[in-house]
Amino acid sequence: MSGPNSGPAVDPHDAAADWACRTAERLPAGDVHRLAEAAAAGAPGVRQLRASAGSVILRDACDQLLHRLGHTEPAYLAGLLTGAVRAVERARRHQSVSVVWTGPESGVSSSRLTAATVIELINAAQSEILLVSYATHTEPSINTALAAALARGVLVTLLAERHQDNPSYTASGMPFPGLSAFRLHWPASARPPGASLHAKVIVVDDKVALAGSANLTSRAMESNLECGILIRGGPQPRAIRDHITSLYAAGLLLRL
Repeated sequence: MSGPNSGPAVDPHDAAADWACRTAERLPAGDVHRLAEAAAAGAPGVRQLRASAGSVILRDACDQLLHRLGHTEPAYLAGLLTGAVRAVERARRHQSVSVVWTGPESGVSSSRLTAATVIELINAAQSEILLVSYATHTEPSINTALAAALARGVLVTLLAERHQDNPSYTASGMPFPGLSAFRLHWPASARPPGASLHAKVIVVDDKVALAGSANLTSRAMESNLECGILIRGGPQPRAIRDHITSLYAAGLLLRL
């Protein structure tokens, strides 16, 4: 959903290494090893893997690999992929998962309040924020944090429920109306009858994700009994963002 950034020319070897890392983070380890073996065999091996691949993401990776084979040695690309998947597997072992609560204190140690965590995540964003919510209100502190993120060049994507798409959803108006966010919706024509856009997720820079029960409302942030899981590192943050991106690419989500 983000566009290319302008800047100085990138060394082809650096670009290939970056691509290998992103591929290793995006795909299951077994698929990356298969991709490395295919790379070592050159273009015929990659085409054979693509023909048998059941995953759209793996086929896309094969297409990207075929493009890179046009100007990079097969053995070099195979080595990059093998090294990248080992590094990612090592990093996943150091992934942190914590619990985020809103509501009454219990005396049991837990993470900070949902509101504080959400603001911290938005303030730490460097390139991209994905917000998915059912009930979405223009909560002032979140609005301020998002405005500051946009001002420093962060792309903000907002996917929220609408009455026009779900008659059972009674709120009206556009949340955070003053923000130049990339806004998506799930049109009624693409839903099963009676379905709601009920996910509540925040993803920052493909590195951190908060998934839980809290909508983007003041009550959910500060007073309801809400629970979320905060994931730092590992493949899950990118996988969540990739899922939304794929739904948009397939036309199941539309831009407002």
